[in-house]
Amino acid sequence: MATAAPQGKCCFCANLAKYTCPRCNIQYCSSACYKHENHLQCSEGFYKDQVKEQLEGTTVSEESRKRMLEILNRVERGEEALSDNEEPLDSDDDEEEEELSSRMRGIDLNDSNAVWKLLSEAEREEFRELVKSGNYGDLVPTWSPWWEQNVPLVQDISEGNPDIAAYATQCPPLVDVPVLSEVTTITPSPCIPFNILNVITSYAWMVRLFNGDHEESSLDATEALLSLSTVLAANANFEDASMAVESPRMEAQNHLWLMESEEFASTVKSDAKKILIGPTAADQTFYIRAALSDIHAVLNTSKTSLSRKKKAPHNAGYRKGLFTGSFPEATQYVEQKLTSLQSVKLCLKKVEYLLSYIKEYSSHLVSLIPV
Repeated sequence: MATAAPQGKCCFCANLAKYTCPRCNIQYCSSACYKHENHLQCSEGFYKDQVKEQLEGTTVSEESRKRMLEILNRVERGEEALSDNEEPLDSDDDEEEEELSSRMRGIDLNDSNAVWKLLSEAEREEFRELVKSGNYGDLVPTWSPWWEQNVPLVQDISEGNPDIAAYATQCPPLVDVPVLSEVTTITPSPCIPFNILNVITSYAWMVRLFNGDHEESSLDATEALLSLSTVLAANANFEDASMAVESPRMEAQNHLWLMESEEFASTVKSDAKKILIGPTAADQTFYIRAALSDIHAVLNTSKTSLSRKKKAPHNAGYRKGLFTGSFPEATQYVEQKLTSLQSVKLCLKKVEYLLSYIKEYSSHLVSLIPV
């Protein structure tokens, strides 16, 4: 474990400390120092959290079930997960695959304790080693953001609806709102375009963090959005594009579960630009409206959950069992510090306002390109 450093100094490199570890209270300056070899007891526990949250927090489709069984089968044999260019298991592996499938038949793959119980000790040890090595990211299927789809110059139309462009069918459905002048007579602030940019950058960070599964974890996704976007959480206003885009990265540094690499932050910045540019010159704001509409859908789901949810005991979010007991440092809970029924309702109104603004002032957003 790291030794104590002078007040205000990083315990690993002696630079100015910016953060405090919530597990051991030592001070550190960056994610690299957080992952220092002398701090593995805490940092490995944090990354184990992420694996377990993925296992517990995802609704499993039939395709995902097959993928999970395939992963477990390869872990059983000590192999790595399939990469994007690998072929699936060949016929020689059918017997082993069938044996594992039989064991997992009828099991809810969302229930990590149930899956863990059915694994052999050798399989469990393989999984422990995988978590320890930090290579578990290879198990997560690659997700492609909808705003990265290839849009041809000559547009196809949707077979089901000739009035809808084909690219629109790959995006979140748009929320229908009136134009802003029908909602209010107050002239909008010149900050609104920059505020929208802050919100869509926060959205891109959140969606990538959840690997596209944000709809299945709406409350956690909402907490992420409110933690990243000061526009949504605190009515902040931005006066330039650079600060609007940079702010979510800075806010993420205040939350261990939101912190990511510089490469991740650079990708999110590129995402914001792609969303801002849109699919075509004739429909440049479509992706912005789709992103805001997706946020609206997540908030609506959270609103429903919060409306039905009874107040839980103080430690209700922490679930212990066979699986969690094997990783004692870990918890499976994102504390809802900003997400409440009141805050979600307020954010829904904000998002609807921004959508109405775009409907009437789209040229103000187009002028922001490039970010």
